[in-house]
Amino acid sequence: MSEKEGQTKAQILKALGENIKTIRLNKEIPQKEMANRCGYDKSSYNNIEAGNRNITILTLHTIATALDEPMESFFIKRKLIIR
Repeated sequence: MSEKEGQTKAQILKALGENIKTIRLNKEIPQKEMANRCGYDKSSYNNIEAGNRNITILTLHTIATALDEPMESFFIKRKLIIR
C-alpha cells in the first residue's frame, strides 16, 4: 500500500468517525451511554469516533440502530449543532 492510499483510508475513517460523533452529540447522548447501547466498552467506541478503527458494515449498522439513524446519514458531511 502506498503512503497516499494509507492517508486516504485514514481520512475516510476520520471523516466517518467525526460524522458519527456529530450525530451523537446533536442527540445529546454521552459517549459512555452510546458505547453501552452498542455493546462496546467506552475505549473501543472512542476509537471508532476517533477514526482509529476500520469498522465493519455490521458495526456501522449497530451504531445506526443505537442512534436511530439511517446508515447513509454517516456519509453526509455534518456540522455540529450546539444546543
